[in-house]
Parts: sequence; structure tokens; C-alpha cells
Amino acid sequence: MRPIARGIATLFTAVALAACSGGGSPTQQPAGGTQQPAGTTAASAPCTDSTGATVVAVGVANNAWQQPINAKVGDVITWTNGDSVPHKVALDDGSCQMSSNIPGGGSKSLAFSVAGTFPFHCSVHSFMKGTITIS
Repeated sequence: MRPIARGIATLFTAVALAACSGGGSPTQQPAGGTQQPAGTTAASAPCTDSTGATVVAVGVANNAWQQPINAKVGDVITWTNGDSVPHKVALDDGSCQMSSNIPGGGSKSLAFSVAGTFPFHCSVHSFMKGTITIS
């Protein structure tokens, strides 16, 4: 490969990876937990990452969330990514998000500690929107 073509390919790859990573500058994760937005604590966040048994399964396919998403307080909601690109659940109000992306073919879970209606989006693909209702 010629040096200019290699440089263009490298630049294209770097831009594509940055776009899929959720952008922004890197932040340090708190030890052993979900990264919380400024002004919130793990105790005040309505949801946290979970490794518990799935109670509500949600599919992700063709850059869209399966809807509706209804669960009860304490239920573990697991998103399974049927796409080849990563996705990441983040509440629109910034109070909670998954600590890492759901890789293509992978799964990640959240558990909610409070009832309510929670609009959310994919922090990798902002056009992906949905609503979680917790009773």
C-alpha cells in the first residue's frame, strides 16, 4: 500500500472508531461501578449495571430498540445486541448509563431502583431512542 493511501486508511479508521466510541474525551471510571454524571451518586441514580438473572429481555436490531420496555423495581433488564456495531443505553436526563458499550452480539444489563418512566437513547447513536417504564 502506498504511504498516502495508508495514511488515508489510518485516518479513516481513527475517525470511524472515534464515532463508534461515543466520542468525547476519556473519563476515569469509579472503582467497581457505573460512571455517574456529575452531581449524582450511585445511591441516587435510578439504575445501575447488573449481572443478575434477566427478568426482562430486550432485543436490539437494525439500530432500533425493541419496544415497549416494561419492568418492575429491581428487575434486571438485559439488552442483547443483534447488530454488528456497539450500542449503549443512557437515560436522557443523564442520571444513569451503562458503564460500557454493548458489543455486537453481546449483552449488558441494568436494574432500576425506582419506579417511573425513563426516556433513553443510545449514547453511540443518538437517533436511537426509547422509553423504559418501571412500576
